[in-house]
Amino acid sequence: MTKLFGTDGIRGEAGCFPLDEKTVCAIGLALAEFAGPPGGGRFLIGRDTRESGPWITARLGQGLAYGGVEAIHDLGVMPTAGLAYLTRTRRYDLGIMVSASHNPFRDNGIKLFSGQGFKIPDDGEREIERGIESWRAAPAASACRGSAGLRKRESLASDYLDFLSRQAEARLEPLRVGLDVCNGAAYLLAPRLFRRLGAEVTVINDRPDGRNINRNCGSLHLEGLTQAVKENSLDMGVAFDGDADRALFVTGSGTCLDGDHVLYALSRDWKAKGTLAGGQVVGTIMTNLALEKALIREGIPLIRTPVGDKHVLQAMQASGAVLGGEPSGHILLGDLHTTGDGLLTSVKLAELLVGRGASLDDLVAGYRPFPQVLDGLRVSRKVPIDQSPELSRLIGNARAQLSDSGRMVVRYSGTEPLLRIMAEGREPAQVQAVVDSLKAEASQFFNSLE
Repeated sequence: MTKLFGTDGIRGEAGCFPLDEKTVCAIGLALAEFAGPPGGGRFLIGRDTRESGPWITARLGQGLAYGGVEAIHDLGVMPTAGLAYLTRTRRYDLGIMVSASHNPFRDNGIKLFSGQGFKIPDDGEREIERGIESWRAAPAASACRGSAGLRKRESLASDYLDFLSRQAEARLEPLRVGLDVCNGAAYLLAPRLFRRLGAEVTVINDRPDGRNINRNCGSLHLEGLTQAVKENSLDMGVAFDGDADRALFVTGSGTCLDGDHVLYALSRDWKAKGTLAGGQVVGTIMTNLALEKALIREGIPLIRTPVGDKHVLQAMQASGAVLGGEPSGHILLGDLHTTGDGLLTSVKLAELLVGRGASLDDLVAGYRPFPQVLDGLRVSRKVPIDQSPELSRLIGNARAQLSDSGRMVVRYSGTEPLLRIMAEGREPAQVQAVVDSLKAEASQFFNSLE
């Protein structure tokens, strides 16, 4: 059976397997079978601004309708976290987000949320994959043409905006905020939210054309936001990704901050207030070693999980923690929402600035990340590392070179044919040399397989 789900849903180039028309229809049929209760059920679909979003939404709708789903509601452009919130509060059976997050516009994807607003767990994904494979081989996947039965529900966006506004415990005057909405799903709601809360707002990259989402902007390209913050003397800059489930930040001095900085600032504040339930923070194997050491100094243990915000959430639920996240900017506020939400995170961080009367630079002054090298090697096939003695040996040798002064994580990307290498340590030159050497040796290994 083909594995379709990666670390965050199904993803690929729009128009190609698994996002060709036949397979998308089969996905709709499989989802109707998976989550559609007797009597038809209610499904909610949202999307980002990619040009492929409308036709993928329509084909999903056709598959769902052919599968017997009676109520299929279309949110239009909506951040992923907004879809999750509305799926839960409006009591839908399933939420479907059509987005490829930070990927280029040619890609797209499908993320799924249960009626409780949580991402579908691994066993549910495997059941859906079996259903997709079965439906692709059936005539129905090619036959479900005609009306998708989609009903517009774009007005529900106001519910999500009201929810976000209620989470702010204080007005945001006189904060001056820059927003890079990356021509993506937050391009309308993020400026409306911050203006409603009283902030003075500067917005860039808010003219989506279907192809410019994430193009040299947003959370992967902070240069434009940094420039806007400096030129306009802003207190804080926020950069979202394509579906706004994560955010990165720029301080008034122009320093770029990632999700680890956010965990540091929020956890210290919540501990001081006595609201850090569970007394610990959840990160991933990618969380900077320096953050772990900084949190220990504050008396806050760090729990590490595999990469992926759903793994972070599972650890939070198991441990009772209310704060977790990833360096990429996925931050989970477990007592407020069921999934990562870039808009919600940015509001809580902005609120902290106003409440403390401090700069963003001040709030993260006690955390200095170890230099980190992120690199990747494109591979023809993903050879399981634990099943390859040679590849395991190469990685083990590289880790031994860093010894106790650093850390290395080697894993395959969940969305691309890449071997990802992350290394960090106190000495940047040593870390870079170790990564370069491992990448060269790994390249020779993979070339020998061809």
